[in-house]
Amino acid sequence: MAIKEERKFEENKKNGMKITDNMDGQKKADEKLEMKTADVSDKMTIPQVREFIRRYETGENTRDYLKQFNLKKIELDELQKLADRNKRTS
Repeated sequence: MAIKEERKFEENKKNGMKITDNMDGQKKADEKLEMKTADVSDKMTIPQVREFIRRYETGENTRDYLKQFNLKKIELDELQKLADRNKRTS
């Protein structure tokens, strides 16, 4: 019994021929973007992240607070998304 290889594209048969559908390009692009998501847990603790969100929501200066952590752009973007998500749920 042969083990079938996992197909990356959806395949259908029409008139005995295989038809491959690759119309989920946006979904794959989103998945790749999610893989690039930064993890700030190695640089900031949960209370420090909460302090950033508190400062962000109250309009205080977050730039000076974040300088001490030496974060990269992708990590700053992740914090921004987290703060925006928290603001919407509040």
